[in-house]
Amino acid sequence: MVRKNLDERPLGAEPRPEELLAQSGLTGVALVTSGKTAWKRGDIDAPFVIYSLTKPVIAAALLSLAADRVIDLDAALPDGRLGGASVRQLMRHTAGVRDYGQLAEYHQAVRRSPSEPWSDEEFLRRALGGDQNPGWAYSNTGYLLLRQVLDRHGGLASFLPGLGFTTATVAEQLPDLARAVPARSSLIGDGAQLVAGRYHPGWVGHRTLVATARELRQFWSKPPAAFTDPANLVTLGIDTRGLFVRLSYGLGVMADPGNSIGLVIGHGGGGPGYSAAVFTAPEHGAMAIVLEPNENFPAQPLAANLLRAAVLSRI
Repeated sequence: MVRKNLDERPLGAEPRPEELLAQSGLTGVALVTSGKTAWKRGDIDAPFVIYSLTKPVIAAALLSLAADRVIDLDAALPDGRLGGASVRQLMRHTAGVRDYGQLAEYHQAVRRSPSEPWSDEEFLRRALGGDQNPGWAYSNTGYLLLRQVLDRHGGLASFLPGLGFTTATVAEQLPDLARAVPARSSLIGDGAQLVAGRYHPGWVGHRTLVATARELRQFWSKPPAAFTDPANLVTLGIDTRGLFVRLSYGLGVMADPGNSIGLVIGHGGGGPGYSAAVFTAPEHGAMAIVLEPNENFPAQPLAANLLRAAVLSRI
């Protein structure tokens, strides 16, 4: 249960970040910061596949295009199958676009042919057929469409330097995951198979970055103002078993404006071989990054708990 008031916390009752890390079973990387204090586990310059943790980076790139008046976030995309959905709606998952990740045939195809992904049009043909879901519904398909918008303006990779990434790469082809810390997956064939050389990143419709904790810290230390604007947040009403108080989704980010430590923003990512998460408390200058070469690792709960511990350790 998350306490509503920090003053209700018994002295010494909250674990410190180093205690949480020691008990976590983490074999990958964690970077936790609060002010000038930092806790580290593993090599923060080691590259990891971050999957949906790429979504906030896509959103930041789109926001930069909108700031330069290159695109209009509220203009309808031309694809008639989208019913007039806008970039802003896709960013917030309110366009009613079915998530290909909910399709059984998608997961069957990944297991059966991990090196041969569907084309963009095949993703869209399968996901956009039939009725779409109104209201908020998490959609990887929506971010595939947003990645296509970026492709028309130089592609996601061209925005990375301006967003604080110097060594991160966008995985596009089969060999592109080879630079990441090795991981095995039970999702891409029989038994635990090595991800690199077998799993094609084209199965991630919006694509994935291969990035380090150091670079993620750089990006999240200066997030776009739109990430923290309450006007952009949609309250989800999802039970998170106490992890968040008022879980919301904004322009490419998860958010908790009701958290007892103040506004929390971030995102998670998971897929064959890897789990990742970043959560930040901007008003405290605190952040927790977790990157793990294990698809079943609870990266998001650990990052959220590390962030809370980091903030409370200074109070």
